[in-house]
Amino acid sequence: MKVSFRKLVVVLLAGFVLLPVAAYWLADSWLESSGGRRLLEQTLSGRIGMSVRLQGEFDLMLLPAIGVSGTELVIGGPEPESELARSHEFEISVALKPLLDRKVLVEWIRLTGGSIYPDRYSRTDRIDIIDPVVGADSSAILELPEIQELTIHDFQIISSDKDETRLQIKELTLTDFAQNRNTPFTLEIEDLAAAGGTLRWDTSQSLIHLGKLQLDLAGQVVSGTACLILKSPASLHFDLQTGAFDLDEFRENLPATGASAGQGGGDLPLEIRGRLTVDELKTSGAVARGVVLSLGEEPACD
Repeated sequence: MKVSFRKLVVVLLAGFVLLPVAAYWLADSWLESSGGRRLLEQTLSGRIGMSVRLQGEFDLMLLPAIGVSGTELVIGGPEPESELARSHEFEISVALKPLLDRKVLVEWIRLTGGSIYPDRYSRTDRIDIIDPVVGADSSAILELPEIQELTIHDFQIISSDKDETRLQIKELTLTDFAQNRNTPFTLEIEDLAAAGGTLRWDTSQSLIHLGKLQLDLAGQVVSGTACLILKSPASLHFDLQTGAFDLDEFRENLPATGASAGQGGGDLPLEIRGRLTVDELKTSGAVARGVVLSLGEEPACD
């Protein structure tokens, strides 16, 4: 039996119209009948190994993908002083097919405007917290789920000391993330640096390795490796190299960094250990070759 071209076009157009409607109906049914907020909290808490609570608005999202959006996503707690992270806005995309079985598969997460307290990590994973909402034991080791993309905008990294020193993250993007494997990332720190490379979350050591690192400091590019140790106090270790480095230009940009660092008078909310090997160092009109600059103790990422 032949099907006319006109009928085929009508069928295709109807399909294009009905598909979004079906997707909306399916997602809305999950949101209403399955307790979407509770189910998503349980899913995220189970995958992360720490209490996740969605405390604010919670709405169905159709664009740019099927999922939910809302306000006040909190990791850790339940008391404010034991929160590991809080995002004031969030968007979470979920795969459509698993919703048929009332299951949630998170595809990507976008967080905007919030805070991270890295030196609370080791303390939080030792506190026995049974969350009344999700029933999850927040004393478990933090484990991040595989995810297509994680994007963080306008976040502050804050120390828990009396000065609450801060570092402003303009944007961090991870793609095809999974624990214990190298993941591409880009990072922009306000008034300080832009970076890119690979990131590997070593769950056995509470350690984040940064490899193939390319770091732009006021137009001066350095490369190498680094690691972030998530123990109290949190610390950043680096071993970097560059062909040429203008120390005067670098110093000129330090006041701008300190001005945005918050109450800590320019101190960073991390212990810093590092080494920079420079083929040609320029300072005060002089040039030195084969120079090694050290900050703090020797870096130790292994």
